[in-house]
Amino acid sequence: MSDGSPEAPSRGTEGIKRLLQRILRGLGLYDWFKEESFAYDVYRRFKDGRPLGWRAREVRFYRGLLGQGRPDTLLIFDVGANRGQRTDVFLRLGARVVAVGPDEANLRRLARKYQGRPGRRPVTIVGKAVGDAVGRGTLRVASPGSGLNTLSDKWVRTLAENPGKLGARVDFPGRQDVETTTLDALVASCGTPRYIKIDVEGHEAPVLRGLSRPVAFVSFEANLPEFMPEAAECVSILGRLGPRGWFNLTEACHAGLSLAEWRTGPEMIDILRALGERSVEVFWRSG
Repeated sequence: MSDGSPEAPSRGTEGIKRLLQRILRGLGLYDWFKEESFAYDVYRRFKDGRPLGWRAREVRFYRGLLGQGRPDTLLIFDVGANRGQRTDVFLRLGARVVAVGPDEANLRRLARKYQGRPGRRPVTIVGKAVGDAVGRGTLRVASPGSGLNTLSDKWVRTLAENPGKLGARVDFPGRQDVETTTLDALVASCGTPRYIKIDVEGHEAPVLRGLSRPVAFVSFEANLPEFMPEAAECVSILGRLGPRGWFNLTEACHAGLSLAEWRTGPEMIDILRALGERSVEVFWRSG
């Protein structure tokens, strides 16, 4: 019987929500529903304005960017795979994906999504952080599975000292000792990818320092303006790997590239310094 209080309907709604979550988890469908279903896309449309059909637009974006080679030859490294949102997009290209990340909660989620469902899922899960050396490191944890978790101490300081960056102060009370590897080591064990996507919350430059040979395409996240020096270093590293390479950027892949023409490294550094956006994805092609 309801007690007539304003909180009662809310408690009932939360109870139904938890029941549905338990049922979906029991069927092994919770992660699919939350991140791959049309119903979740509708939810995200009203929650944060993400357009319906964003995933199909991202597939078209990457297909246009990476070309129309045979799908069985398309290998992509998803460095900072998090919950596998971008991995899902890459699979729709017909790619083989190496999903890399050290967060224990996300590794369990990735295993459920790609190793716990019937049918061939060409995903290799590597439960390590990527940096400039093979060894060990410390993952700073805001919460288990958070996309903000990082190996970058500067990222931790930035979010603590600048609450306006994400709308509220973010603390990192947890620490996780993790194995580290390099892009060169991943290439040696998994093959040479056509594309490497890097999204590791301020740790992008160390990731790229561990790559000694160019691949066809690379992208990395640039969090501005605080991480402008790191973004400039990433551009410089890629410029040394492929002196004839070109750069572009986007605020959201489903919206396409922001620049009508690809730019040189020095031009891209100047563009990044002038941007007002808080976060962009920088793309590089080796030739």
